[in-house]
Amino acid sequence: MSTAGLIGMVGPLSGPRSAYGELLRQSARGSSLSMLWRDDAANPEQACIVAQAFIDSGVQAVIGHFNSECARVAGRLYQSAGIPLLLPAATASDLCSTVSAYRLCASERQQITAIVKYLQQHQWVLNELWSDGTVYGNRLVAALAASVSRHSPDKISAVGLMGAHHAIAKEIQRRNQSGTCYLVPDDCVIEEFDQLLQGSGVTTLCPHATPDFGSCVRLALQLISEAIDKGKNIGEFLHQHHDFEQRQYRHAGFSLISRHYG
Repeated sequence: MSTAGLIGMVGPLSGPRSAYGELLRQSARGSSLSMLWRDDAANPEQACIVAQAFIDSGVQAVIGHFNSECARVAGRLYQSAGIPLLLPAATASDLCSTVSAYRLCASERQQITAIVKYLQQHQWVLNELWSDGTVYGNRLVAALAASVSRHSPDKISAVGLMGAHHAIAKEIQRRNQSGTCYLVPDDCVIEEFDQLLQGSGVTTLCPHATPDFGSCVRLALQLISEAIDKGKNIGEFLHQHHDFEQRQYRHAGFSLISRHYG
């Protein structure tokens, strides 16, 4: 395979977060770019192995690593190799600065800001915060605990469950509390989560990324195609692109959407 214009595509193609790997595959369909696909299984150790394989294969850019901790460890290798990393779904706020990644989706900081604004505007409080024990879940719980009101009898209450979509769905099923409202994170915007909650009788309040993760994959491919078509270095093209501010896509954000699972 020629490495001219070869793009590394990586995500959780296997394991409990494989629904996101399938989203990555579906979103990339129709692109004429030459792609090399690898599975990081949402595991940082595997992500490092994939990153080195991409570097050895001579990829010109990488799209993926939906898990922020995978993006963090792999991103250091890409940064050292001078390979641009485009993030369609990894939200940890520091990734643009620490590993020089280009993020298409909104960041965790933006997610917390959107949640806090919604809760304040609608007079909601969180009477409990729970994490699945992941770095991602713990980080969101800590940020929310420092930012939102708790235990007010005069306001609508919700339970905050933070972490990976499959773990949150399992926790909601374990609690078996029909009628409860759960605040859940952006990781739950995936069809598999909806399928797992069908018939549970609960309501969720969830930040939806705009653009959504699938659109961010397509946008990343579009930007790379544009750079190649213009004969430009991909990294330099992205660095100079007016749609990025400090490597963050400036048009990204979150909107809160409520859904009932009858």
